[in-house]
Amino acid sequence: MITDAEYESLFAFCRRHYVQYYDVQVELVDHLASAIEARMLENPKLSFEQALDSVYAGFGIKGFADIVATRMQMVSEKCKKQKWQLFFSYFTVPKIAITACIYAALLIVGKLLTQEYFKGIFLLILWFVVFSFEIFHSLQSKRLFKQQKKEMIYTNERLSGVLFSGFFLQIFFQNIIFKYVGIEQISFFTFSMAALLIVIVFISVLAHRDFVKELYKNAIKQYPNAFA
Repeated sequence: MITDAEYESLFAFCRRHYVQYYDVQVELVDHLASAIEARMLENPKLSFEQALDSVYAGFGIKGFADIVATRMQMVSEKCKKQKWQLFFSYFTVPKIAITACIYAALLIVGKLLTQEYFKGIFLLILWFVVFSFEIFHSLQSKRLFKQQKKEMIYTNERLSGVLFSGFFLQIFFQNIIFKYVGIEQISFFTFSMAALLIVIVFISVLAHRDFVKELYKNAIKQYPNAFA
């Protein structure tokens, strides 16, 4: 039976072999501990260190590198799927009703704003609101994970997959709405497409916010020692 001290030494062993992510360390340590116990049962003369060396030799020349790479790919694919599910949830009942109402309200405003200049100003205000919300969400996410002490592949996914509204909408406005120093003529179709784009980006930020909250909740549950 492996002692607590030996169990902890396996974490140090993983770190020495370039496994910096705590969630991967946990999986590897459990695997190594089970394999070492099996080897020592087969051959009681083996010491803990000898059994460990024997088990590690089975990983080949690359050591744990393939394990880490596979874990990164698996987590990335799983989280990507979850992000898309959360995004499309805003287009299913009952959330789609709120989404449709927001877009309809923007179209009504577009109809009421008869002057092209005010349509452009209104779209700029919407962009600023979405951009500000994204900044607020980023700061909130940073505070949420501030207590995390150990790096994990799992929680690193919070940093990827979000549409950056500032960059994305800036390109759109520069090429479609603005020309030189003035505001181009904005048809209702152009306004409606711009409004739709803003709604989509806003929903993507909301979906990413939901994803980060679920990520934090699951991380605390599965890896409490990473936040200790």
